[in-house]
Amino acid sequence: MQATAAAAVRDFLRSEQARLARAIWEVPDGLVPAAVCVIMRARLRHTYGEWITASYEIRGIPEDLSGARALFARSPFEFERWCVMEVDGQPNPKQTGDKGIDGVIRIPVGGRGASDRVLVSVKGGNTNPGHIRDLVGTVGTERAAMGVFITMNEPTPGMKSAAERAGIYTWPMNGQTYPRVQIITVEELKGKRPKMPPTLLPYFQAERRYDEADQSSLF
Repeated sequence: MQATAAAAVRDFLRSEQARLARAIWEVPDGLVPAAVCVIMRARLRHTYGEWITASYEIRGIPEDLSGARALFARSPFEFERWCVMEVDGQPNPKQTGDKGIDGVIRIPVGGRGASDRVLVSVKGGNTNPGHIRDLVGTVGTERAAMGVFITMNEPTPGMKSAAERAGIYTWPMNGQTYPRVQIITVEELKGKRPKMPPTLLPYFQAERRYDEADQSSLF
């Protein structure tokens, strides 16, 4: 009986959350940066979980490769910001990346707010293995945890090989390992996340709301 009541309450809350979140967000060219809507979407996803993304629609930010190419043609800088924020990173405020780095993702590495950096490099034009080697080198010299390379085009075998040679990163929180440097295409941003520990969202940290299905992750 108690389980049935809990399920009913959960279903009611979900329907209310979906009703309130259901909206169409218009992003007029030149008025609202695409990155702003990415922030809003990340906040909803962090607060309610992945299921909430099906309850609203955003128009005006890239939803496929052709949309990403259009954004790159209109504003390469805004394209870089959008890519970085799609992976929960904070974009570099400068028009050109410092040492080729266009953004930073933060991951927790201990208590008291300790965190480490995942460096993000974005390329909308032609790419080659040298770009990956540069990122690997910067990750090392900057003593960052990991690196993510986002590319408009499919990576070449040489680029993949350079990323693999970077080795692995071991997360100190639980000993889990991840590729130290990863390549992800713009087309994959729609449904693929880099393999890394949970991220600390930039700008804000909304309170996470757990439902019954989340309880196993609390203990």
